[in-house]
Amino acid sequence: MNHYSFNSPKQLHSRCITTHPFNHKIQVFLPTKLSPAIQSALTEKLLNETSIYYHAHVPLSLLLTSNFMQYIRNGMIALSVQGGIDTHDVVCLDGKGRLVLNVTKDSYEQLGLSGKPSAFHQDRQRYVVEIELNKPAMVPGKPGFERIKWCFENTFTAQFSMLFASVDPQGVSLPLEFPESARATSMTFNIQSSSLNNIVIPDATPIRTIGKNDLRWRRSVSDLYEWIGLASMQSDRIMFGDNIDPFLCVYSPPTPTTTDEQQDLKPSSGCLIEISGLIPSQGIVRILEALRSLLDSSNLTLSSAQRWANMTVWGFQDSPISWIGREHGHLVSGENMYSFFLWPSSGPSRHSKAHLDQGVYVLLENVAAHDAHS
Repeated sequence: MNHYSFNSPKQLHSRCITTHPFNHKIQVFLPTKLSPAIQSALTEKLLNETSIYYHAHVPLSLLLTSNFMQYIRNGMIALSVQGGIDTHDVVCLDGKGRLVLNVTKDSYEQLGLSGKPSAFHQDRQRYVVEIELNKPAMVPGKPGFERIKWCFENTFTAQFSMLFASVDPQGVSLPLEFPESARATSMTFNIQSSSLNNIVIPDATPIRTIGKNDLRWRRSVSDLYEWIGLASMQSDRIMFGDNIDPFLCVYSPPTPTTTDEQQDLKPSSGCLIEISGLIPSQGIVRILEALRSLLDSSNLTLSSAQRWANMTVWGFQDSPISWIGREHGHLVSGENMYSFFLWPSSGPSRHSKAHLDQGVYVLLENVAAHDAHS
């Protein structure tokens, strides 16, 4: 949980997104009624340019063919989706040419390639094998390449149900060609939009700045994050006038937005937009940029207190890696997700009137116990 500025040269928001390659859902919340203009602003570029991914059944030896080695050099990502990370063999390509195999002890002994014990299985029942396919030595005829190819063709021949996606540096989808035996199908993102009416929307202003009481700020962020979770489930607990018996539920929403002229609490409306599929990090960057532009737009009819948004991204629970290629496990729930709270830019920077203050954001990363990023 951290408070950052978009003006920071470290660009930590971009680093969080681009180092997390395997994402299966984005959810955006805005405290306003859903409209076609809002949905179009957030999804149009994504659907036109980065919406294609593939599902195929392939042996790992296919990845070493000339066509797929070129796809790998172009930044292709791939993830097996046929079993759990704690119980099955799981593999992925991270978009930087690194092939990661997280396998059972039996599969590791059969594979014949060197690896290391999983950090989350002290009984040495799982092993991790990492292969850098972008190295100059990874070409046909070289001993290392031929050794890996022989293992994939003779000792580790299982077919994997996998998702594939490839985009160029500008985020435009690149086509992939598969042999007929792969039974490949092209897929597009699933988009669902929901209106939340007659709800109590909390005031996000208190977390926009950090005061001297850091503990109080963190508690306010946690309360707002909890509210976003209930909103994503469209829970009755955030409905205006909810009078659930405290014996059954003691939850109450954070303090809603009010004005001096209008202290009486009134119901509000919000909207949720969910995008699911194998979503490359370049597409998420585009969604974040579109959301920031929308908040700065004069077409969004919101008061200053209501001009905020949330974007939450869920990673695949059974991915072998999470951020920066670090090992990921499942244990109970396999969380690897992050959430942005955003506000519009604030005009001239307080440090220099010649430079625009691009605004601040609050970033939360939710990581399970079995994750080397935690």
